Parts: sequence; C-alpha cells; structure tokens
Amino acid sequence: MTIVYFVIAALALAGAAVLLWLDRNRSEQVHHQRAVWGQTHSFKFRDSDSKLRTVFQRAAMDAPEHVLVRDVAYGVYEGAEAVVFDLEETATVIAVRRPAASSVTVDLRYEDVLAPAEDDVDLLGAMGSRVMFASNLDAARRICDRRMVTLATEAPAYIEVLWNEGNWVLGSMPVTADDSRLDVALDTVRRFADLLRVLPPAIDPQDAPDPRDPHGPAREELADEKTESMRDKERRRRIEAAAADAASAPLGGPRNPSRPAARPQPVADEPSRVEPIRRAAPRRAEPTTAIPEQRRERVAPPTLPPLNDPRHR
Repeated sequence: MTIVYFVIAALALAGAAVLLWLDRNRSEQVHHQRAVWGQTHSFKFRDSDSKLRTVFQRAAMDAPEHVLVRDVAYGVYEGAEAVVFDLEETATVIAVRRPAASSVTVDLRYEDVLAPAEDDVDLLGAMGSRVMFASNLDAARRICDRRMVTLATEAPAYIEVLWNEGNWVLGSMPVTADDSRLDVALDTVRRFADLLRVLPPAIDPQDAPDPRDPHGPAREELADEKTESMRDKERRRRIEAAAADAASAPLGGPRNPSRPAARPQPVADEPSRVEPIRRAAPRRAEPTTAIPEQRRERVAPPTLPPLNDPRHR
C-alpha cells in the first residue's frame, strides 16, 4: 500500500512540473506576441507597470490588489496616447487618452455582463445589444445617437465593457494575445472616445461665490459689478477726492471748482484738524531793559551850597 502512495505522489509531482512548464511557455509566448503586435503599431513594450493600478480603478480594473499589470504595450494611435495591458489572468484592457477629462462617467457593457459595482452610476437604458449606465443621465443622453447605436451593435461580444475614467476611455475583454482581436478592440475604444467629446468637461474647484450674487462667477475678474458695489465705490471716491483737496489747498483759499464740495461729516469727540492752525500762538515775552527795583528809586537832585559859601569864592 505504501508503494501505491509513493506512485501517486510521484505522478502528482510530475503533473505539477508539466503544468508549470506549460504556464511558463504560454507566458513567454504571450509576452513575445504582445511585443511583436506592439511593434506593428510602433508601440513600446514593458513586462509590468505598477502605476496603472492607481490610475484606473473602475469596471474591469476593480480587481484585487494582488492581480498585477503585465505585458504593457504603449504608444500613439491615430494621434492619441494608447495603452494595452493584461490584468494577470483576469482581462486584457485597452485605454485611449481623451483631450479633456469629464465629470460624467459612462459605462457601456454587453447585456450578459454583470451590472457595475460602483454606486455613482444609474441605468440609462438599452443600446443595441448592450446596456448603458451613467453618473449623469441628462448629460449621457447627448451621446445616445445613431453613431452610438452603431458602435454598440458592431462591437464584437468579446469586448465586454467600455467606459471612461478621468482623461481615459477604456475597454476590457478576456485575456488574449490574438492580433486581430487587439486591433478591433483598439479601434473600438478609439471610436468610443470620439463619441464622448460632447460630455461636459470637468470643472476645476473655485472659491466661494459672492454672497450678494451666489449664482455669479466666483472669480473677481470675471464677475460683473453690482449696483450697490458701484455706489459704494463712487461714494468712496468722492470722499477721498474731497479729503485730498482739503489737504492740498491753502487755508481759506479757493477750492477746485471742478470737484464738488463734500459735505462735512460730523465726528463726535474728534479734535478739529484746523484748530491748531487758527489758534493764535502765545506771544513771546520781549526782553526788558528796566532798571531793577533797587535802581528804580528816584535820585534826589544835588543840593547847591549857599551863595555865601566860601566854596564859590
């Protein structure tokens, strides 16, 4: 019995080795085919890219974190940036960059595919053999014309989901290295990107609007002057002009006739600005030459001696 167990274990080990070899051979073959296909479109190739998982997160890109991005071919297709890559063992994704981003998300998927997992999109309706979801139904109706119906009808069933995300439009299908399928998928995603040009562009966040006009533009240079604002500015201009004339004109001199006289505004407990000028300065005491008090006494005239005084002889 023990020998039977050893034989079973050996067979299982051999089968695992064969499966690993086949998987490695298939992986190398897929890598080679993706690189060769990319060269036909003048695309560059790299084995993996971790940044794409942070850029795309909706629809088919909503995969577990351990699923890696492999076999990336990137370049320019008909004037737009394009990327083709595989979510390992999950899906092949084609992305084409749009000229401008949109705040409206459109999801067009085959009728047999499950509904989107995102909560910000609602069902718009059937589009040929596909179903459309959108985050803004009114804006999404603008693209529901004959061209969109034609695209939804002509797109092959293996292109399961078409959606836009940020500046990109993407399409997903089961993992494949078939050149013809990649060519059709790339062209379909590019056509879908052209049809989404009528979507409203994303609006950058702005400052809070003027409380006197909440619906007006938030930027001051784009806003119209309101009546009250113009009156306030005109009143301020007149007061400043009158104050400048009063400061520059001499006291009591003629005023500028071209400017209207400003009404005096009474201000309580404020000293007058011209009062120090009109108030007479105290007269300075002049130096006196008066004789001191002891010298101000009248000096008696000298007494002459009598005539018979011998001093007159």
